[in-house]
Parts: sequence; structure tokens; C-alpha cells
Amino acid sequence: MDNNSISQVLADVAVLMQAKGENVFKVRAHSKASDQIKSLSYPITDIAEDADKLGEIPGFGAGIIEIVQELTRTGRLGLFEELSEELPDGVLELVQIPGIGPKIAVTAANDLGISTYEQLAASIESGDFQSLPRISKKGAVQILRHVNARVEQGKRIGIGPATQAASDVIAELKERCPQIAKIEVAGSVRRSAELIGNINIVCAVSDASDSPAITDAFTTLSNVHEVQSHDDRAAVFTDSKGFSFLITVVGENAFAGALVYATGSVAHGKQLEKLAIEHGSELTSFGLIDAGDGSVVDVQSEEDLYSRLGLDFVPPEMRENSGELEIAAKHELPKMVTLDDIRGDLHSHTNWSDGRYPMEDMVAAAANGRGFEYLAVTDHSPSATVANGLKPDMLLAHNTAVRELSESSPIRLLTGTEMDIKPDGSLDYSDELLADLDIVIASIHSGMDQDSATMTQRVIDAMASPHVDVICHLTARLLGKRAPVEMDVEAVLEAAVRTGTVMEINASPDRVDLRADHVRRAVDLGVIFAINTDSHRTWQFDNMRFGVNTAIRGGVEPKRVINTLHYAELMAFLALPKSERYAFNESRG
Repeated sequence: MDNNSISQVLADVAVLMQAKGENVFKVRAHSKASDQIKSLSYPITDIAEDADKLGEIPGFGAGIIEIVQELTRTGRLGLFEELSEELPDGVLELVQIPGIGPKIAVTAANDLGISTYEQLAASIESGDFQSLPRISKKGAVQILRHVNARVEQGKRIGIGPATQAASDVIAELKERCPQIAKIEVAGSVRRSAELIGNINIVCAVSDASDSPAITDAFTTLSNVHEVQSHDDRAAVFTDSKGFSFLITVVGENAFAGALVYATGSVAHGKQLEKLAIEHGSELTSFGLIDAGDGSVVDVQSEEDLYSRLGLDFVPPEMRENSGELEIAAKHELPKMVTLDDIRGDLHSHTNWSDGRYPMEDMVAAAANGRGFEYLAVTDHSPSATVANGLKPDMLLAHNTAVRELSESSPIRLLTGTEMDIKPDGSLDYSDELLADLDIVIASIHSGMDQDSATMTQRVIDAMASPHVDVICHLTARLLGKRAPVEMDVEAVLEAAVRTGTVMEINASPDRVDLRADHVRRAVDLGVIFAINTDSHRTWQFDNMRFGVNTAIRGGVEPKRVINTLHYAELMAFLALPKSERYAFNESRG
């Protein structure tokens, strides 16, 4: 088990203990242990057999150490299974919904027989759920909004855990099968869709006789629960949660064609199949096939395949049949932003607020091999009380710390804040304090149940400030946990252009906010973006790829992203009045 899975078990134990009415200190101990494991920069399995080393982790007493060792040794936890048997079905699912705590979840399960999201939605719509203690009519409406988002999500999982699951499978398969020549994840993971329905992998071998060994190994990986199909060239299995993993094994000369076939959406693929026929070939899951003799067409790369079909190369993230092939056929597909274009990150947190690491550690991580020239340190403002937001005097001290560290840092640091946009649209700091910062990013963290008109005006009011440079994670959604706020996104994007405000593409895989269709519309309107990681931990700077991929899905060119600017250019941009910034950016060409 990896850190995330062990952390999740401890978090679930804390929830079940609270639902059962266990001692609050025991609940808190398991919850804190879950957080500690999630924050570790190394696999806890590396030290799991050493109780002394486990004991050095803050909050790890004998009970927690035993739990970690049991999980790493067996992959199961007796305590979790006992608690699950003592409580009604569905408690862990129901507590994922904002507004439903463990006590309410137990009451809903016991009194109303609710154990699924569909049952919860039906109960709210019928009015039965509102009969429970401490559930208001307004609260039930907000709960229903989040429940409907989970129902719509179904069994799909977020791009973050899906990417990790794909990486884990590929790593284990490569370790067991040295005969693998090439291997890559395809499908919706490679397109960087927000929610993923399955893991689709394409593998190449130099010798066709090696294919059966690959599919055999694939169907006996550590996370296999049930094999759905299996032959010499393809296999499908599900894990213990019912999530599907697929593999196709081809020869090296067929790999590019098979990867193109397996990556695009169904609609994109059908368009390519038609074009292939027009060019005397057939695009299949086993590569590009010559229509005359049935042989594999030797395609060296995906670029080569698109060229053979008379098209510009279409980046994997754009293969959704949303107009990209028509543009590619005209050879008018512009160069999209890439990870190499990003020169800094304008949204990060340290342990001055709710980050887990000291400023020095976060800066060192940002500077380590990422090609960054700069980092904005943007800890929270005071309204974010749960995030330990900085009061004015602490913000001043924070600015001093950033400037002093910048003098010795390998990258340049910007003073900044992630400032709350309060429910009435006002801002958390005075104009005088804001004027002293290099960059001000602003976002919604409270009052998320406001109606669309109020929420929309709230953000637009914040944009009117001459000091608000960037609006962050606009819809405040958390994939699989919290539905987006209700808002007229079109009106907000129009206001961004009108006021000279930058819109963030938040790269956290838990958010992906703006989402791709919002990005695409923003591009049409002429919006300028910042792609940021919102890092709270050192390794989260690696999430930049998810933001860049979302930008590609939305058709964003490098010139539309302010953190593709060199440091001096960025500071010149931020020094301009907001009314002049969009014109400045257009001059980049």
C-alpha cells in the first residue's frame, strides 16, 4: 500500500470512530496520523518494519504504529473491518458530502435506510431527509447540489489518482517484464480528462512471441481482483473497487498507430478511421494497417501518422473531436503551451498558513530541476481561519521573510497573498497592505451557498480592485468532494478582460479549475491565464503538468499565460495599471 491508501484507511477509521461516538482524542489521533502520512516526502513502507523510525513521526504512538505495520504487511486492517461491521452501510460514502458529518450519516442510514448517493438524492427530493435533526431546507438544497455531482461522476475517479494508478501498474509491469520495448498510458488519462473511467495501456515488444508473457503478467499484477478477458495480445482486469485496467500489446512498428487509436475520444477516433480509409489504410487498436495486404504500416511516431493522414499533429490532450481535426486539416493548429514554457509558479503556501513545509523547503523544491525562475509565496489572508490566515502584522513579517530569502535563493521570490473574497465582495486586506505586495491572487473560500447572481457579482467586485491581479480556482470545486459554486462564468470571464484581471488554471488534480471547457471559452474571449499548482507540500509542484494539460485541452498558446514570461517581463507586466496589461500581453505576438 502507498502513502495515500494508508492515509485514507486512517482517515476512514477516524470517521467511523466519530460515528460510533468514540473518545474525541482517539478520533483526533487517527485523523492527525492520516495527515502526517499524506505529508511524508518518502514512502512510509520504506520504514514500516522499524517501529523506532515510525515513532519519530509526530503523533505516532504504539497504536498508530501497529496499524501502519498491519496495513503494510497484510493490506488490511482488522480495526477498520470491525468498525465497518458495527456501523450501517454507506456511512463512509455519505460523509464525503459537504454538510453531512458522521453523526448525520449514521442517523440517515439507520432511520431512512440511506446508503448510496442515489438514495440520498431521492430522500432530499422527497423531503424525508429534511426531517432529520439539524437539517434545514436551505442546507438540504446545498447537500443535493453536491450529491448530484457525485451521482454524475459515477464510478469514475479523478485525474490525479487515475494517473497514479496508471503509473503504478506500468512500473510493476516493467519490473516484471524486461522484454517491454515501449509502454504508455492512453485513453482519457493521456488526454488529461478530469474524470477517468478506466486505465488504457498500450505496450510494444520487439518480438511478437513475447506478447503472451506480457498479458499473463498483466493479469497477475498486485492490484488484480478479477480478470475480465485475456488472450495473447490484450487483457482486461478490475481492481477491488471495480475500476478497469486494459492493455494492448503490439509490435514496435505498430506502437504509434495503436497509441493514436487508444488515446483519442471515440468521436476523434472515428474521424481518424475515416481519413485512414481515404488514404488506403485502416486505423485499429493494433496499429495502422495497409488496406491492400493487411500488413502493419511502419509508422515511426504519432506525428508521422497524423502527417500521413494530411493533418497537423494534434496534442493528445486536444483529441476530443471539438474542432481540432478541422483546424489540423487546414494546417492552422497553433503551438500550444507546454510544461517547458512555464517559468514560475504564482500560487504556493508554506507553514506560515496551511502549507505543511517551511518557506525554505518550498522554495528549494520549486527550484529543484523544474526550470523555474521565480515563485510567488502566497499564504492565506485572515478570513481563511481554518487555513491559519495571516493577520496584517503577520503579512508584513511574511513579506520581510520572503524578501530576505529571495536574496539567497536560486530563484526569485515574489511577495504575495491568496486573499479571500468575502461574501459581500469586499477584500481581506487594506489597499495600503495590498499595494506593498508583488502579486495578489484572490479566491472564494466561504459563503459557497450563495445564489448565482450574488456569487457572480461578488467575484466581479473583487476584480474591480486595482490590486487583485489573479482570480484563483474560480468555481471552488473539489473533484469528487465538492460541487462548483453557482456562478455565471461567462460574465466573470468577460469581466476579466474588461478589468485586466488574470484567470488562474489551478493545476491541483483535486481542483482542475478552470476546467477545460471554461478555458476554451476564455480563450475565445481573449482572457489571459496563470497556470499555478497551489502547492501546500513540496512535491505538489509536480502537479503543474495537470494545469498545462488542461490549458492544452482548452487551446491555450504560451503567449496567453503570464508565467511563461521571464522574471523581468513578469514584473513589468505586474507594474502596469490593470487597464494596460492586456494590451501589453498582446504585444508579445
